[in-house]
Amino acid sequence: MENMINPELVQNDIPNVQNDIPKIQNDIPKIQNDIPNTQNDIPGIKCKFCNKKYETERHLLNHEKKCNKVDSLTCPRCMISFTNRKHKSRHIKANKCEARSIMYARTPNVQNITTQNNTNNNTNNNTNNNTHNEVSIADSVVNSNNTFIINNYGSERIDYLSEEDMFKILTSGENTIPLYIEKKHFNKNFPENQNIKYDSKTKRCKIRENDKWNNMDLSMVSTKLIKDNSSTLLTYFNNNKDQMYTKIHDDEVFDYILNKLITIKHKTDKEKYHTMFNIIKYLLEKS
Repeated sequence: MENMINPELVQNDIPNVQNDIPKIQNDIPKIQNDIPNTQNDIPGIKCKFCNKKYETERHLLNHEKKCNKVDSLTCPRCMISFTNRKHKSRHIKANKCEARSIMYARTPNVQNITTQNNTNNNTNNNTNNNTHNEVSIADSVVNSNNTFIINNYGSERIDYLSEEDMFKILTSGENTIPLYIEKKHFNKNFPENQNIKYDSKTKRCKIRENDKWNNMDLSMVSTKLIKDNSSTLLTYFNNNKDQMYTKIHDDEVFDYILNKLITIKHKTDKEKYHTMFNIIKYLLEKS
């Protein structure tokens, strides 16, 4: 029969096959090394903050606007990392964690890291490896080289300001807006929000926008801060009127806070606005 295998031919080929085995074995490491590269070639665009992948640039840009800059198994408030989504979800629902800087997050986002020369004592004090259930706190991103991600102006993190903090700020008299600015932009415990710098030599400011440091006149920055933060505080006050009134229990004080914010925002009292403007300038100069 034509299709029958000739035993003699097969036996003659055995030495050739055996000689090829070492060559194949030598090629295995090369093939294994190529596997990660093949996986990286999967179509998609990565977020420069959290490395989440998207198929289109439009979806990526929409994501980056609200990206919290930490990986999907890390609590965006306290930066504790979990082994699975179930434990993370249970932790977040409990809502008992204390806010900590992103510099304690597990994964340094090297694509958007900015180096700061000023020292931060808080950096080196919290590099302990505590565990909670199946949770581990990562080493600080900033250890020796003191680096961390700087938020763009307008994208500051404010989740560490509690309702009690906001109440104290709003009821602090004429210092409401300066105090809010100081706690948001110049908080030593959250250096990622320090997106405004003042240069005493040039007497100009640098402000972080679109992932770049842009130069801006001191007066312009002061005006911008008053306008933006008076609007933010007014919105917060209006959205929490019931809670505010319950705590205040005084119509005059309640109206004073509301009118104070409206007056500053719309510049209806030039003297008060000028006083506020000078306070903000001084705050920037000493920062």
